[in-house]
Amino acid sequence: MKTTSFLSILFLFHLFSITSFAQGEAAVPFLMLNPSPSQSAMGSTGTALPTEDPFGFLWNPAQLGYTSQTNNLSYIFYPAKLEWLPAFNLDLELKAIAFNTGYNFKDLIGVPLSFGFGYSNFEVNFGEFVRTDENGNVIGTFEAKDYYDAYSFGLGLDVGVQLSVGYTIKDVTSILSDQPTGEEQGTGMAETTVNDFGILFIVPVLKLIDDKMQVQFDEDLFAQPKFNFSLGYSKSNIGDSISYIDPAQADPLPRVARTGYGIATGFDLVTDDFSINAFNLSFTVEAEDILVSGSSMSQSHWEYQDDLDFWKNIVQIEGDEQIVSRTGTKIEFVETFTYNFGHFSGKGYGQRKTNGYEVRFKGFLKVAALWAKHPVTDFLRDHFDIIYYNTNYFADHDLETKMTGLAFYVHNLNELF
Repeated sequence: MKTTSFLSILFLFHLFSITSFAQGEAAVPFLMLNPSPSQSAMGSTGTALPTEDPFGFLWNPAQLGYTSQTNNLSYIFYPAKLEWLPAFNLDLELKAIAFNTGYNFKDLIGVPLSFGFGYSNFEVNFGEFVRTDENGNVIGTFEAKDYYDAYSFGLGLDVGVQLSVGYTIKDVTSILSDQPTGEEQGTGMAETTVNDFGILFIVPVLKLIDDKMQVQFDEDLFAQPKFNFSLGYSKSNIGDSISYIDPAQADPLPRVARTGYGIATGFDLVTDDFSINAFNLSFTVEAEDILVSGSSMSQSHWEYQDDLDFWKNIVQIEGDEQIVSRTGTKIEFVETFTYNFGHFSGKGYGQRKTNGYEVRFKGFLKVAALWAKHPVTDFLRDHFDIIYYNTNYFADHDLETKMTGLAFYVHNLNELF
């Protein structure tokens, strides 16, 4: 991409914000983009359904309290270039990584308390721009991009029901130019810090009724059913305004509240020396409320208004001009293959679809350990996992965007100490 003025960059950025987020009411709209291929495949949900995805804390920091119960280390990245909205040929590239670490202190202190830490770097790269003088002569180049570094902390407590809370700090940088042009003031660069917080409440319904509930298939094979219900809430991008040129003309940040519920059911196949999650079906609904009120915006003051209608936006899963309603479904088979799909609507969107699949290594490790009966394969089965993600965002639409991810997991190290 090439341009000759700072105003052209601002126009491109405005186009990006409207096309991507259909809101155009606040600065740095890339903060509203979910970098997770897994969550994006499920309608870009992620607030109320528990997930082990290393990107999970970006939508709800409380996910770290949940994952830290069993997950000790995890890392995810994009194995291939991710071009956002390729139909526009704007070469908008997304780059992202995330790292989580956690530990469950139950065996050390006798309290079922876990702690998790997460880090993520997310970047939207607008490409290299050519700077010219008034005569069209090239006088330099610069790279325009938006990015943040996120640092998150989560606590989880399991006392039959599971309660998790979390908090995230994001250092945000937006570079639309490297120096002023003509009469413009400032550098075209802005920096700010925003904060997120969240809560996640999980009720393992069948486990509370009877934690030894099993259905016998034959003499040595049992099915162990599961049914969990969860509630989640998060508020993101809480902070001051942001300005590129004149602080008196600062723009509001895209503060957003998300709330929803999740349902997960399935069963494990269990023998004396083997256990595998044979099937799992998960469903989640959440409403996303961009709290900045466009009607109240001025150069010095913005109102943050809650427009959620629980019955309409969550129960009926219907978005409107103030709320984006989202839903996602996950179908998992023998810890090996997962199919995800979802949709969302509202806030300027018609109904948009998402889908994708995941290939997981855990199922193969469990079968290998069952066949080999060797300490090495048993160790790999109990402590390692790899997942590949492949997602279609805006599926079956001109704006369809392909997202892929590769994640590595190390878990249950508590058992070694």
